Amino acid sequence: MRIAHLSSMTGFYGGEVCLANLATGMRDRGHSVQCVVRPDSRLRGELAQRGIPTLALPLVDWYEPVSVSRLRRWLIREDIQILHTHLPRDYFIAAAATLGTDVCNVGSRHQLHRISLPVFKRPFLSRFSAMIGVSGAVSRQLVASDVVDPSLVSTIPNGIVQENDPEVAARLRATGGVGPDEPVVGFVGRLSPGKGLEMLLGAAARLKIRRPGFKLFILGDGPGVNGYVRRLRAQADQLGLADQVHFFGYVDRAAAACAAFDVQVVCSRAEPFGLVTVEAMAQGVPVVATNSGGSPEIVRDGVEGVLVEPGDAETLAVRLDCLLDSGGLRAEMGRRGRERVRHRFTVEHMLAATEALYLKTLGVALVAERRATA
Repeated sequence: MRIAHLSSMTGFYGGEVCLANLATGMRDRGHSVQCVVRPDSRLRGELAQRGIPTLALPLVDWYEPVSVSRLRRWLIREDIQILHTHLPRDYFIAAAATLGTDVCNVGSRHQLHRISLPVFKRPFLSRFSAMIGVSGAVSRQLVASDVVDPSLVSTIPNGIVQENDPEVAARLRATGGVGPDEPVVGFVGRLSPGKGLEMLLGAAARLKIRRPGFKLFILGDGPGVNGYVRRLRAQADQLGLADQVHFFGYVDRAAAACAAFDVQVVCSRAEPFGLVTVEAMAQGVPVVATNSGGSPEIVRDGVEGVLVEPGDAETLAVRLDCLLDSGGLRAEMGRRGRERVRHRFTVEHMLAATEALYLKTLGVALVAERRATA
C-alpha cells in the first residue's frame, strides 16, 4: 500500500508518538509510507531520524488554498492510496485536498469530546472511509457526534514500543536530587488545564503531611507561551511544596524516564486514551488514574493500579500513601501491568489492526469503483 500520514501538530505528544510508530511499523511491513507535516514540527525531526520521508507544508487551515492545492498535487503525483489524518482540524484539509481523487481518507480521533457543529462538518467527514477511536470511550463519543456512519467507526487502542534504559531513569532521579530508595510520584504529559494538575498538587500538599520526604516529578511542557504553567508553579509555592515538586519541562525519552517513579499519576479530567499510562505500566510502574474517559479501559482498579474520581485530591492522596507504603503491592501491580501491556497494548497489536482496516477500506473502495463502472 502507498500510505501518507497528515498532522499539523507542532509538538510531540502521545498522538504524534503513535503516528511515528504507525509510519515506521507500516514501512517495516513493506508498505510505502510518507508523512505531511508542518516545517516547524517536532514530528518532522523524529520522522527524519527514522528514515520516513516528509513533505513540509504550512497547513494553515482547510480553506488556505496554497497548502490544499500543493497537498492535492502531491497526493496524485505520489499515487497515494490511504491518507491517514490525526488531528480534528486536519480532517477538513484532507477532505478538501482529496475531493475528486481516488485517495481513501482514514481519520484517527484522539479527543474525547464530541465533534462540534455536526451540520457544518458532516459534509467534510463524508469524505472519510473509516474513523478510528483510540479507545471505546472515544469511539462512543464519535458515534454520538452524528457526523459519520457508525459502521465506519473502529476502536484501535494505541500501542507502544517497549523502551528499557535504566540509565535514563537514574539520570532523572539524580537531576531531581533523590536517592534510589526515596519515594517519587511522577506525572508525564502536556501541561494543560484538562490534565488535572491542580488536583495532583492538592493531593501532594495532603501527602506531604504524611510523607514529608516524598518527591513529585512533573515531566512535560505547555503549548506555546502558556501562563498555565506559571500558575501551576505559583500554586505549588502557595501550598508549600517547593521542596517536593520538581518541574522538569519537556523530557526526551519520557517513556524510559518514568521507570524512575514509584507511582505514576494520570489525573486528567477525562483522558481519551492515555499513552503515558501504558508506558508506565510497561515499565512495571503502578498507575493511579482518574475513573473517566479511556483510563478504565487500561487500568483495572486494584489490579494494575487504582482509579479515583476526577478532582478528588483527598482520595488521590490516600491512595498514593497506601501504594508508597507497600513495596510488595507496587511490585505486584507492576507485574500485572507489564502483562496487560504485552497482551493488549503493543505497537504490533496496533499495526495489525490498522493494516487490516486499511486493506478493508481499499477493498470496499475497489468494489464501489467496479460497481460504478459496470
